[in-house]
Amino acid sequence: MAAKSIRKSVSFDDSDGDRVLLDAIATHQAEQQQTFSDLCKQALRQYLLNREPTQSVMLFMELQHQITQLRVRVAALEDNSNIAAAFEPPAAEPVTSQTATPVPETSEENKEDTLPDDPVLSRLGPLLDDF
Repeated sequence: MAAKSIRKSVSFDDSDGDRVLLDAIATHQAEQQQTFSDLCKQALRQYLLNREPTQSVMLFMELQHQITQLRVRVAALEDNSNIAAAFEPPAAEPVTSQTATPVPETSEENKEDTLPDDPVLSRLGPLLDDF
């Protein structure tokens, strides 16, 4: 039992492009001893079926997707580390004699006379002496 064939028609205009195509078809048929139907099937097969991605193209696309995901993760990690650094307390810097405010020296007897009457400052005075 023969398979039922399905017929499709192709129309050509009187345009320059269609005339050039018809001439190319006639030349190809003469050289290859190929029917117009076989030529159309071959051309359609190449055009339509070879457009499906091959395994290497699929692998390449998957790798590109993974690279994009890694870039997003790295950017998120960089953002998180920048945010964490912003909330870290500043490192304790040692106070040197260059950055400290000089305290005027007074004799022991005059120290108590120079302290103001403010109770907080009077308590801080001895701490400054120890420092």
